[in-house]
Amino acid sequence: VFSWGRGEDGQLGIGDTSDQDEPTYVDALRGVGIITHVTCGSYHTAAVASNGDLYTWGGGMYGKLGHGNESGHSTPRRVEALVGLSIVDIACGSRHTAVVTSKGCLYTWGDKENGVAGHGDTEGHQYTPKLLERLNGKKVVQLSACGFHTACLTDDHETFAWGEGKFGRLGNGTERNCHSPRLIESLIGKYPCQVACGGFHSAVITRDGKMYTFGGGEHGQLGHADKVNKLKPTLVEALDGVVVKQITCGWSHSVALTSEGEYHLVIQLSTLLSLCL
Repeated sequence: VFSWGRGEDGQLGIGDTSDQDEPTYVDALRGVGIITHVTCGSYHTAAVASNGDLYTWGGGMYGKLGHGNESGHSTPRRVEALVGLSIVDIACGSRHTAVVTSKGCLYTWGDKENGVAGHGDTEGHQYTPKLLERLNGKKVVQLSACGFHTACLTDDHETFAWGEGKFGRLGNGTERNCHSPRLIESLIGKYPCQVACGGFHSAVITRDGKMYTFGGGEHGQLGHADKVNKLKPTLVEALDGVVVKQITCGWSHSVALTSEGEYHLVIQLSTLLSLCL
């Protein structure tokens, strides 16, 4: 694993808080096995080793590292509460972290404000990983988080979202916060296969390669040729003639990869640019 950029909170994992202007090897992960996943929050980082262990580092505010306190760490540290559960997917928001186990169970921890952690309450912080009871009995197959909301897919093609609802980013037709996972009913029957969370918006692609977006549209990040917020998943008509295979969302933009190997960027000017690889 290599990291670079701002290191003020130790999020680079190199043992200090210095900035790095070029990729720097994270030596502390030497010997833990092959790293299969890595993801970044605002000021923290998480990685999964091939044996299913989770390592986190960086700023520990709100308990988002999962070590039982708010202490920060400038080198990767194993999350002991998850040892033996075999982590297969991870996602980091600004103040929280979420993981999926090999059995499809979803654990979250960190800030509870606005329902971000999804445990039904909004007071205090969750300092160690806690099973999301609302999804008990469901098998989670994919996860995404950004900012102050989280979304996931289950093996029966259901999509759930929770956390801050401002601008409609949870896709349930309102701007209300959700303190626990809530089903996005308008996606039932559309067979979602990937969900992505941005800073103020979300996106979903379905089995037939359609892309739906919802939430804040101020910068054109929804791709609907306007800057209007959408409270429910809305088909991106500009991509209706292609098969979307993968999506990712930034704070205020979105990127889609098609079956033809083309990237489509949804940018601030509400214009779709096709970049042929």
